[in-house]
Amino acid sequence: MGVLSSDEDIDLTRGTAISSHFYPDDHTHITQNRFPKGYTFMKFFTGPLVDHSNPLLRTLKTLCAIIAHPSRLAFAWCAKNWNKRVTVLTVMQHLDNQVAFKYGPKASMMFRRGLKSVAVKGKSAPTNLPVANRAAETLARVSDGQPLNILTESIGNMSTTAHILGGCHMGSGPENGVIDTTHQVFGYPGLYVIDGSSVSANIGANPSLTIAALAERAMSLIPGNEK
Repeated sequence: MGVLSSDEDIDLTRGTAISSHFYPDDHTHITQNRFPKGYTFMKFFTGPLVDHSNPLLRTLKTLCAIIAHPSRLAFAWCAKNWNKRVTVLTVMQHLDNQVAFKYGPKASMMFRRGLKSVAVKGKSAPTNLPVANRAAETLARVSDGQPLNILTESIGNMSTTAHILGGCHMGSGPENGVIDTTHQVFGYPGLYVIDGSSVSANIGANPSLTIAALAERAMSLIPGNEK
């Protein structure tokens, strides 16, 4: 989710991509993000921020908000210098969410067959977080902006993430893991998995530093790379 400033001349892009973060409660981590110009297309994925725990009612409330106040949607979609005016909030929690994959037709690929994600019943990532909604609404109020949410979440009930972890996690053997403590695939010596799929648990934060640390450790364990 995010907030779009009403000031057309403001420039929020100066600085690092992620420069601040906070914990609104014990289980939620929110970071502030800046977007480059190439991400301007994402404004067409945004819509009004609507809070409701029931996916169907949330969809109806979102559609009603768009119909009742079309100017608010136009404000976001037609915004000048959108990437300079938007503050994106990424929200992470310490939850045991899961996603599965299967091979089949994908609407995004004109229904050609490919690998697609499937929600795991009882383990799917939430699409509505009241604590995050309150954070966006508060930021919008103090910065004179408009709170936004991703329409695929508020209407499609599909969570959006850039931090997919796991899939090739570490274990004591092939019966409970894919890689050993040196990141080598069980039964395939010399084949290493060192990206985010080797992270075995949800760390509740941006995983880039964790992945980098695991990669550095794995490289140090390869024969001939000892320091």
